Amino acid sequence: MQENKIDLQALKEETNLVLLLSNLGFQPSKRSGGELFYLSMLRENDTSPSFCVNEKLGIWYDHGLAKGGTVVDFALAYWPGLDFRQAMEKLISHAGGTGGQPIMVLPQQTELPMRHPSYLIRQTRPIGSKAAISDFLFSRGILKVAAPYIREVYYSVKKEGGKRMELFAAGWQNELGGWEVRNKNFKGCLGRKSMSFIQGSSTSLSVFEGMMDFLSWKTDYPQATSSALILNSVAFLNPAIELAGNYANLEIYFDHDLSGRKASDEFLKKHPHTIDRSQIYRGYNDYNELIQHTSSQRRAAPGQMENFHLKKKSR
Repeated sequence: MQENKIDLQALKEETNLVLLLSNLGFQPSKRSGGELFYLSMLRENDTSPSFCVNEKLGIWYDHGLAKGGTVVDFALAYWPGLDFRQAMEKLISHAGGTGGQPIMVLPQQTELPMRHPSYLIRQTRPIGSKAAISDFLFSRGILKVAAPYIREVYYSVKKEGGKRMELFAAGWQNELGGWEVRNKNFKGCLGRKSMSFIQGSSTSLSVFEGMMDFLSWKTDYPQATSSALILNSVAFLNPAIELAGNYANLEIYFDHDLSGRKASDEFLKKHPHTIDRSQIYRGYNDYNELIQHTSSQRRAAPGQMENFHLKKKSR
């Protein structure tokens, strides 16, 4: 008798990732927009919620590992000692639906992991044509300096029955060609995760955890000429430290949380001449939080956003 095959497509489409995590004993620590944040169950000693689940898309991303994907990818990461079929069977046994009934294992299906990404980048454009993206950047306080570094990214994600959901976000490319994308409801990466490097001075380097922090720095120091390295994830701390060894002058702008302090300590340990500039945004978690606060004091000024859109339309 032929052994039943696992219908991977049905498994991806019918498994509620948030319910699966609850069944495994994990509850979110906070919600931000359409995303839930958990202490990572894929790593030990995570003290700041860095495992993110987008409920709308049914995908996850672990910022500490710089890794994410579908519920199938989660099962393979959560049960690394099992082979593929064993991991899928574990997933099925824990992915109870309403009434606690497990998702069915359907016969006569091909057991085959997806070999192609579920996203498709339609196009990228200079910022200014999509009001929602400009509004998002404006809310972060960095719209006026964003144009040389940020593009509007239009992409789709495959959903149930092969249907595609059309999406858009502010984005920038990393060193491996992947697109780091952000909007008010989503934070993720399309393609391979990596750092982003912006060429400037050959002797000075400024290092940031995220692009929003870099743009906050550019807001305060528009004439700065040093090269900039954006980690996009603290998982790239070690290669960042290695690259930084090529520069005589180093400045770091890491967060005021546990992972940021650890990253600062590592940089200072390997490169004692590093200057920690985080005192600039003392009292705030990161540079962008400060910029958001200070820019909010100016938002009552009439016509800021209107003038921006009018300028773009007149070109």
